[in-house]
Amino acid sequence: MPPSDNDDSTALRRRRPAADNTPTSVPGTPTLPATPAEKESSTSLSAFLEPKRLSQRLSGGIKRMRRRWFLVGILVGALMAVGTILYTNPLQSEHIDRLSQFFDDLDIPGMIPDDLRSDVIKLLTPSELEMGGETYATGNFQPAQSVAGDEQLKKKHPVILVPGIISSGLESWSTENCSKPYFRQRMWGTATMFKALLMDKDCWVSSMMLDKKTGLDPPGYKLRAAKGLYAADYFITGYWIWAKLIENLAVLGYDSNDMFLASYDWRLSLKSRIELNKKGSGEKTVLVAHSMGSQIIQFFIKWVESPQGGDGGDHWVADHIEAMVNLAGTPLGVPKTLSSLLSGEQRETVQPLANMLLERFMNRYDMAKIFRSWPWPALAPSQGREPTELFNAKGDSWIPKDTPQFLSYGTQVNVDDGECKSLNLLMYVLDKDSERLMRRHYSYGVFRTQHDMDAHRDDYRMWTNPLQHQLPNAPNMTIYSFYGYGVETERAYFYTKDGETSEDGTPSLRIDKRVRPHLSNVDIGVVGSEGDGTVPLLSLGYMGASGWRKPLFNPHGVRVVTKECRHSPLAAYKDIRGGVGAADHINILGNYEVTLDILRIVSGYGGTISDRFTSNILDYAAKIDI
Repeated sequence: MPPSDNDDSTALRRRRPAADNTPTSVPGTPTLPATPAEKESSTSLSAFLEPKRLSQRLSGGIKRMRRRWFLVGILVGALMAVGTILYTNPLQSEHIDRLSQFFDDLDIPGMIPDDLRSDVIKLLTPSELEMGGETYATGNFQPAQSVAGDEQLKKKHPVILVPGIISSGLESWSTENCSKPYFRQRMWGTATMFKALLMDKDCWVSSMMLDKKTGLDPPGYKLRAAKGLYAADYFITGYWIWAKLIENLAVLGYDSNDMFLASYDWRLSLKSRIELNKKGSGEKTVLVAHSMGSQIIQFFIKWVESPQGGDGGDHWVADHIEAMVNLAGTPLGVPKTLSSLLSGEQRETVQPLANMLLERFMNRYDMAKIFRSWPWPALAPSQGREPTELFNAKGDSWIPKDTPQFLSYGTQVNVDDGECKSLNLLMYVLDKDSERLMRRHYSYGVFRTQHDMDAHRDDYRMWTNPLQHQLPNAPNMTIYSFYGYGVETERAYFYTKDGETSEDGTPSLRIDKRVRPHLSNVDIGVVGSEGDGTVPLLSLGYMGASGWRKPLFNPHGVRVVTKECRHSPLAAYKDIRGGVGAADHINILGNYEVTLDILRIVSGYGGTISDRFTSNILDYAAKIDI
C-alpha cells in the first residue's frame, strides 16, 4: 500500500543490507531456476581461482589499467599545455589558429575509454551512503528499484519534462558563415560548446544571440532545440541533469512513448502531445518542470486556454493535466538575472579566478550582449505595485518594510551608495530594441482586485507573472512546489559606473568589487541571502506557501502542496554531487526524497504527499502585504 500522510519522516529509510551479502529477492517475485550460463559460471569458478590463471587475469587487468591511465595522462598533459600557451600569450592569434586546427577533429570525450569512465563513476558513486544515521541505496535507478515494489509504484500518468535554461540543449542547423562546421552539433550543453567558445568565440557569440528587433534567429544563423530525452539528460559528459529522474521513471515502466521532453518551441507541440497522451492512455498528464521551466508552464496553462493562443477553453487544463510539479521553480524571478542583464556578471564571474578566466576567453560585454538578446527578462524579479508601470512614482515595493533586508528582495541594486530601483536602471542601460522587447513581452506588477485580473485575462505579458494571473479552473489538479534552501544565494548588488561605453552605445556599469563585508552578508559587491544557491527563498516559496492559497490567485481551489528540503550534502569524497540529501538548484534533480515523491505522483499516489515547511517562509509570507 502507498504510504500515509505521516510517512514522510520514514519514507527514506532503507534497511542496511545483510552482512553476509546474500542476494535478496523482491517480495512477490518467484525464484527462477539457474540458467545454463549461470551453471557454467558456477562450475568455472574453481578454474578461475587456480593460481596460474588468477595470476594471468590479474596481470592482464593491471596492464589494461595502465593503458587507461596512460591515455588520461596524455590528455591531462595536452590540456595543461593548452592552458599554458593561452595564459602566457592569450592574444596571439597564430597560437589560437594552430590549436583550432589541431582540435578540429579531436574528440576529447571519445579519447576516454568507456570502461575507464565507468570505473571512475563507480568510484565517485558508492552503492550506499549513510546520512543521519540511516543507510540509503545509491547509484543508478535509485530509489525506484528499492522502493517501487514495497509501495506498489508503477506507470500510470504520462509524463512531460519541462527543462530550464541550463538543461535545454541547442544545436546548430546553419549551413552558412562560421557555423557551418558545427552543423547539427550542440552549441549549448555539450563539449562542443566549450570547444567553440575556446577556438571560435565570435562565432559562438553570434550563434547564441537572437536578433534584437525580431527576437528570432539573426540572418545566417539558426539554432534549434535538441530533440528527445538525450537533449537534457546530461549537460556535458558525466554531469547529469535529468538523467537520474529518467532512470527512475524507467524502472516504473516509462519509456519514450509515455515520457516526453518539451523541447522549445514547446507550445504547439506540447498542447498536441498532451491531447495525444489523453487519447492514447486515457490518463491526464503530469508536467514536471525545473527552474525557468516553471514559468514556461505558467505561461502555457494561460496560453492554452486563451482564444488568442491554444483556444482550448476554460476546462482544457482540468481535462488534460493531472499535476504540475515545480522543482526549484522561479515564480517570482531571480535577482541574478538583473546583474546578468546589467553588466554580464554574477557572483561566480566576479570572483578573482573566475573573473580572470572570463576575461581571457570571453568578457562581460559579450556576456551582457548575449543575455540581453535572450528571453531572460522573464526571470527578472516581480517588484512593482502598479500593474501598468514597472514602478509607481513613489517607487514602492510590495516587500514588507519590516522584513530583514538580507532575507527578502527589498532593494536589489545600489549605485555608488545611492539606492536605485533595479528595473528602472535596467531600462536605462538597455539599448532601445532590448527595452522595447522587454516592455512588449513582460510585466512585473501585482494585481490586487478581481477587476484587474479580468481586465488583463488575455494579456500575455502577465502570463509569466503569477501575481498578475489566476490559476485555471481545474479543482482536481494539484500544484507541487519542491525546492531546497539553506544555501547562500545572490539577492542584491552594489554597482558603480564603469567610465566606458559599451559597443552599442549604452551606459556601462559593473559590480563594485570594492564593497567588502562591512555587512555580514556582503562580499565583493554582492549581497547574499537564503535560498538554493540560485533562487532566493522568497521566490521559491512564496506562491506555494501563501500566494496560491488566496482566492484572488486561486479562485477555483486548485490543490497546492509545498515541500521544502534543507540542503544537506555529503562530503565531496563520498559523492561529488552531494548525494541523496543535496537540494541546491541543480542537484535537487537527484535528491532521493524529491525523486521518490515524483514517482508517487506519476503512479497516482500524489494524495499521500502533504505540506512540509521547515524554513521561515511562512513568517516571511505573512508579512507581505498582498
